[in-house]
Amino acid sequence: MRDARVVFLSLAFLGIAGIFAVHGLTTPGALVHGANPWIGFAARFSMLVGAIFFALSTVGWGTRFERAIIRRQRVITLTFSACLLGFVVLAMGSSIHQDRVAAARAASQTALVTDAHTPTQPADEGAEYGGSYSTPSAAPSANTTSPGLGPFGFLNSQPVGRAATALTLTLLALVIFRYATLYRVTPTALLSGFLISAIFIFQAQIVMVSTPIWHASWWEYHVLLFAAFGSGLAGMVLEYGRKGSLQGVVEGLLLRDTIAQLQRGYTEVIVTLVRAVEAKDVYTRGHTQRVSELALRVGQELRLPHEQLRVLSRAAMLHDIGKIGVPDSILGKPGPLTPEEYEIIKEHPGRGHAIIKDVRSLQAEVGGVRHHHERWDGAGYPDGLAGEAIPLEARVIAVADVFDALTSPRPYRGAWSRERAVALIHEQSGAQFDPRCVDALERVLAWQRGPVALANPDAPEETWALAAS
Repeated sequence: MRDARVVFLSLAFLGIAGIFAVHGLTTPGALVHGANPWIGFAARFSMLVGAIFFALSTVGWGTRFERAIIRRQRVITLTFSACLLGFVVLAMGSSIHQDRVAAARAASQTALVTDAHTPTQPADEGAEYGGSYSTPSAAPSANTTSPGLGPFGFLNSQPVGRAATALTLTLLALVIFRYATLYRVTPTALLSGFLISAIFIFQAQIVMVSTPIWHASWWEYHVLLFAAFGSGLAGMVLEYGRKGSLQGVVEGLLLRDTIAQLQRGYTEVIVTLVRAVEAKDVYTRGHTQRVSELALRVGQELRLPHEQLRVLSRAAMLHDIGKIGVPDSILGKPGPLTPEEYEIIKEHPGRGHAIIKDVRSLQAEVGGVRHHHERWDGAGYPDGLAGEAIPLEARVIAVADVFDALTSPRPYRGAWSRERAVALIHEQSGAQFDPRCVDALERVLAWQRGPVALANPDAPEETWALAAS
């Protein structure tokens, strides 16, 4: 999916599963028999690692960082997996070695103490912070001690444990806040499942560090973690049933599919203005909606932050609002425009700017509306801006606008094929369009499925500029 947040989400699941597996395998009675410091440490460490990566997966990263993560995602995943495997080997090797030492010591004591009828049990040094566990029936022995975590023994100290717990709870609270915020915008089954899951994990962390081990209440955190897994899985299954693809599921969680969510934020004035434009020009009915959707896809491909995507969406919906002032005879003319008529058409970006410039809630959208017909080489209108001086939203709208105009029928020509439209836009990269936006458009279209209807493949190429208008 070319998204750093997917990488972090994967590492979160991988980290929790791999590290918590050590917690299970080092439980006395599983693969080892005696008390050891790894069981408590692994449980807390898995929660911390998971919370860190879950929190990172809710952040919208900048373009440069995003690209760096995507380029190195295989290396990052393999390195993390190697570290995880090393942790498993270290913990299991240490625990098994401790078992052997304890067994040898017990055998020696049995040989010396002839009246001993039961094996010596390892000492219960543990608390969740202290470093080791014993079985519920363990009897203390002054001769058996836990070797600790070796050079990493300080990690099981109370100060470090409390700091790790505080950090884990803080990060989980951030994740809960983010999911709750997103759920208010789009109440989907997937977000609901992950929100509940994050709440359960938060509760599990509190229970883990606040209850005595082997007490009935101590087992609650295991139940909470299982409930967290179940709620997250249930949300994914329900979302998969609705969207039919795993990519669609992850897109919904990470808000890459921002269109449906942002549409809920459109104000009534925007909808009213757009309908007024479409009522004047029957041939462009649905054009603003399609341009808005495509512009958002391009903006997502450019890794724009969520708030900028919101601005881009609104600006794209309003980009042709100035056509309210264009005579119907020009908008619906079934033939080429005269130079005078074309000059009137070219006034619509300025008219749109005049309409919304005094609307306080639409100030961020003004640049996209006024400048979506500027050219990268400076030969556009209304202000002749060039290059980076053109607002990014306007540059994105420009490529989406032209593509949709070319692939839609007009009174003076039929619709072009997708391939022909893309070829023309690619040819104009660096002249009319920002090359970055053209590249992003091409990547978006490469992912989309379904051909565009081809009404008239022989339409004269000189009409493309008028189509963009």
